[in-house]
Amino acid sequence: MALLALLLLLIASLSLYVIVCRHRFSKLLRTPIQNPIDAFHRESARVVIVGSGICGVTAAKTFVQYEYTHITILEASNEIGGVWRSDQYEGASLQGPYWMYQFADFSWPRDLVKGIISPGKAAVQEYIRRYAEKYNVFSKVDIKYQCRVKTAVRDTKRNCWRMQIDESDEIIEADILIMAIGNNSSCPIIPRIPNENKYQGQVLHSSEVGNGEILKYASNIAIVGGSKSAYDIGQMQPHKTTLIMRTPHYWMPRWPLLLPFFDRIAYGLFSGYKVDKSDRSLLTRVLDEVFMPLVAVGINRPDSNSLLDDIMNGGGLHVCTTSKQYRNAKLWTLEKSQPKEYTANGLILENGKELEADVVVWGTGFQPTRAFQQIFDGIELQDTLDDGLYLYKYISQPKLPNVYFLGFKDPSLNMPLNASIQSLWAMFCGAGIAQLPTLNDMEEVISRRQHNTRRMFPFSHRRAYYDFFLAGESSCDYSYTEDLLRDCKGIFDKRVASAWCHPTNIWSSGPAFGAIFGAEIIADDDSRNAAASDSTSLV
Repeated sequence: MALLALLLLLIASLSLYVIVCRHRFSKLLRTPIQNPIDAFHRESARVVIVGSGICGVTAAKTFVQYEYTHITILEASNEIGGVWRSDQYEGASLQGPYWMYQFADFSWPRDLVKGIISPGKAAVQEYIRRYAEKYNVFSKVDIKYQCRVKTAVRDTKRNCWRMQIDESDEIIEADILIMAIGNNSSCPIIPRIPNENKYQGQVLHSSEVGNGEILKYASNIAIVGGSKSAYDIGQMQPHKTTLIMRTPHYWMPRWPLLLPFFDRIAYGLFSGYKVDKSDRSLLTRVLDEVFMPLVAVGINRPDSNSLLDDIMNGGGLHVCTTSKQYRNAKLWTLEKSQPKEYTANGLILENGKELEADVVVWGTGFQPTRAFQQIFDGIELQDTLDDGLYLYKYISQPKLPNVYFLGFKDPSLNMPLNASIQSLWAMFCGAGIAQLPTLNDMEEVISRRQHNTRRMFPFSHRRAYYDFFLAGESSCDYSYTEDLLRDCKGIFDKRVASAWCHPTNIWSSGPAFGAIFGAEIIADDDSRNAAASDSTSLV
């Protein structure tokens, strides 16, 4: 009886803790106590946001909240949502629980997540739309659809950016330019291998699969890559699918996300990463080489028993969202190799095997730096952009004054929250309020980080965004966001919650107490979970 009373007291205390923590951060993001930005600047500055995904909409909301009057969003497609647009591939869904992907000042509406742990793309897009609607983005922001930026040139005399819109002569000027195109939407990577002109089938990038209709009529499907999109698309026709990965990767179940302060444990693990295993602490090695591989789902494990080595070498951390997905994955034919060349009817792999495939899908990600090279043509940002664009605090490039990149910090346990704080930082920088080092000092910080990252990490086209755990000044989401807010000294000093109150923490990020003991996560309920990946339905 005493044990039960103690348990109830613990749950009640944690519930109160959640309410207090979320209130502190939502108050920070909702309404400024007193607008610190000069009225003339707010009424004259032209703010242009490129992209209307989660970061673009969040940036627009932030500028609206602080009463800017000239805000424009340039969206290449015909709808908002970014990677969650309706033309995204069938089955796209959140990788983790919805409460770890939500705004601190706007919880998920119950009708979008009722009976669902990981909502599908339509639900996520609707969540973003309602957020924009709640904060008057549609009424106070000029959203230009089907509007792709071709080039951006700095007008030094007028101190603004002049952007030419693709396939038109229209010029749009910006005093503050927000690049919110993210890591997963521009310049898809399709490696060129010999004899592509001889192949009689269809070659697609994962972003082109759409509703998967073409896969229904294929006899054999080859999917190349170990990304989440490759795993998701493999769910469409699993009995016809061959998944080709150069290196097998760990696939994690979802229940560890429910561990108390999971984010702190994860960041502590990653912060202990060293290239040489012998340099890692005993605790890091036990967690990395014993506990995590033991927890991992055994579909196609890598040779290494180190989860950290697998992730740092391009594996990512894929979460098995439902037991049905795991069963489907067991139906795949797995090939540990990579394509060498096309044949008329399929592929020849590096291991010598020849595969027949009516459709080849490349789940090999994106390289947004190609878009940056085109847009900021003539500006040498760094020696090479092959491994990503190195930015000051993952937002600013000193050679691009008043240009701010949002969403280029990987990984993040709570993308919407990070987008909110990054937007505040960018806005206060644009207004001249944030306290920043000199341009030379910023370039020195970037150069030092670039050198250390390239020395310590294997090559990846996202290496510049994935070295977060080795950044030094910040080791996880909460310290990163607090670091950004500290630059706005005098504005948030009395309103910043402590690290342990940060909404990235699962125990303070939302309605996690409905699943304290993991019942919803562990339960094998395919009828409930099927809706999570059903992009044709919101629930």
